[in-house]
Amino acid sequence: MSISDPANLFQRVPELRTFSDDPKISRAIESGDPFKVYRSLVLARLFRRLPQHKDVLKELTSERRLFAKPLKGTPSLGTINSVGFSFVGESERDTDGSHIALHAFVILFALPLVPMGSYVVRSTGDRQWQIYARAPLGIMGWLYTRSLALTLVIMVLTGATASYHEASNQDLIILNGFEIPVNVKIGEQTRIVPALGRATLTLPVGHLRGEASAGKTGVIDTYDQTLESSDRYSIWNIAGAAPLVENTIIYSKVKPSDPGQAGSQIVYCGKRLMEFANIKYLFSEPPQTMSMSKHESSVSVKQLTIINQPGTPGVMSCLNYAFEHGQEKDMLGALEAYAAIKDWESRTAEITLYIARNASNAEALRISRKVLKMHPDDVMLERSVQDLRDDIGEHELMLKEYAQRASQRAESSSEQYLYASLLSGSEGLQTMKALRQKFPQDANILRSLAWRKFVHGDSRGAAQDLQQLSTLSPENASYLFDTQIKLLLTQQRAADALKILDAAMNNSKGLERAVHALEFNEIARQVNNGDPEKYLRSMPEDEDGKLLDIYRAKAGLPTTNAANRDLPIVKLSQSLRSSPEQTLDLMKQINAIQIRKYLGADQLALLYGEASRINNKVAKDKLQQMMHMRKADLAVFEQFVRGDNVSLDEVDFETEVLAAAYFIRSRNSQLPAQERQTLRQLAAKTDMLQGVVSTAIKQWQS
Repeated sequence: MSISDPANLFQRVPELRTFSDDPKISRAIESGDPFKVYRSLVLARLFRRLPQHKDVLKELTSERRLFAKPLKGTPSLGTINSVGFSFVGESERDTDGSHIALHAFVILFALPLVPMGSYVVRSTGDRQWQIYARAPLGIMGWLYTRSLALTLVIMVLTGATASYHEASNQDLIILNGFEIPVNVKIGEQTRIVPALGRATLTLPVGHLRGEASAGKTGVIDTYDQTLESSDRYSIWNIAGAAPLVENTIIYSKVKPSDPGQAGSQIVYCGKRLMEFANIKYLFSEPPQTMSMSKHESSVSVKQLTIINQPGTPGVMSCLNYAFEHGQEKDMLGALEAYAAIKDWESRTAEITLYIARNASNAEALRISRKVLKMHPDDVMLERSVQDLRDDIGEHELMLKEYAQRASQRAESSSEQYLYASLLSGSEGLQTMKALRQKFPQDANILRSLAWRKFVHGDSRGAAQDLQQLSTLSPENASYLFDTQIKLLLTQQRAADALKILDAAMNNSKGLERAVHALEFNEIARQVNNGDPEKYLRSMPEDEDGKLLDIYRAKAGLPTTNAANRDLPIVKLSQSLRSSPEQTLDLMKQINAIQIRKYLGADQLALLYGEASRINNKVAKDKLQQMMHMRKADLAVFEQFVRGDNVSLDEVDFETEVLAAAYFIRSRNSQLPAQERQTLRQLAAKTDMLQGVVSTAIKQWQS
């Protein structure tokens, strides 16, 4: 068989004619490339394809010079710091000193990393060479270069695949601030996020929809978001319930004198969808110290973490934080989900309603309807909803609605009570008296009757009803704790009132404890008996002393912490005792949440009364929702303090509110002097605890 030989290999290597009949070797010969011919011989030998010619194959593949090519250029040589290109190794040495060496990228002058080719060379000195021709790579060198090329291809493909995957997908971190597991579904992916835990879903970028559901409660939050690929952390905090915190920690070579210079903190309670960049410690603790270069004086890093309080669901930790910082509205979604998980039990439902009222009337109505649907027979809850509807102007509508319900269910004490609760003044009092005769065992009716008798001056009747209520339903009687204290004062039994307060202090905490401590101080100061500041010296639950000092200021006492003197709420309480003008001006610095949380009914009544008297619309608008009065009663209050000819017999005012109304009306210079004096006397008498109203009577300028 005749084959072409463009490289004249048959003249150089006659033994090749032995393989003329082999298709693979003959094609290599016809290519004119000696290196291809050599590789075809190597492969035939490796795979034992021509066993009858194994000796010839062994001889030819051991003589690479036979398949050498002329030089096309001088290969790169030279190293820097022992790294570069050089000839290494030696094989097939000839008598003149020439041999085949490997041209490679080397380190330490002699360790080859990447083979570049083989050459016929002769050394002419230290790393000096005479180069004659190119030779094919040896078997190991050829396999190594092919393996290296394959590895690089795989790396490129892997990197491209990873880059494509990274560009088309994004991790979404999902947080669960509830004390039960939550099932999350986004697209086709599902994951159970453990109670008070977190999970990560790798999702395709683009617009995604999903939902989070909690057992029998059903859906508690939804996800409807365009997810983009980025190096930022994407987070879905279900319903905004988990207390997510971003800390900035500053490491300094010199300890800062101001603790605030050591870092800062941002709390994301109530926030559902967020992205964060440059987070170094994701849900892990940063080190106590950080190494710095000699040119750095400080280094800052960011940490993202969850604040967990033992025994407290994340949603409640967030709610506590929100109340402290006036951010309750942000927690409505989380609290609504939490209330649903709790089957809308009364306490959680009431808190949710309270926050909904701060958000908007529409939200409050929506939540209230949901609550009543879940608990149609919860009378106390329905009373809260009645107050809400009254605030938004539905009093007349409710009167018709509940009157119809009462007429349709004449034998239902609850329906009769709910209707009578909407009636004020003497009409409401007489209706409750009649219901008491018809339903003597209904605790709601008896509780309402006792309170109404007291605020309308029948202390003896109120005391008798309260005693019966304590036997019938101690729980209902506990709602009239403050009324019981005032009744004892009207009976000249201050010592008994102090005993009751002493006992109550053991079972109270937080704001309730602070209120009781203030009442104890006011009564003990009146009778000059015991230690009035007994409970206003410390408050175990008040770590930073702010709550204690807020209530000390309300009592007219100096703060325990000098730094708290400048708290706006403290300054307001202090100025309210002597300067109404300054107090109304200070209100601009205080948010409505703090006013509602810390000011008592007597303080609110003084502020709102004075704002109404001088027609300070800004202050009135801020205080109006906090007065806890029916709109009609509030209108009467405003008319009365302005000096209009109106009667208070048809309204139901707490005694401290009534005392404030008497005093503010007495400041109207257009009224006769005798009437103003009588009003002051009534105010002092009605202010049974002799609190801020009594102080204002003495210190406010007429």
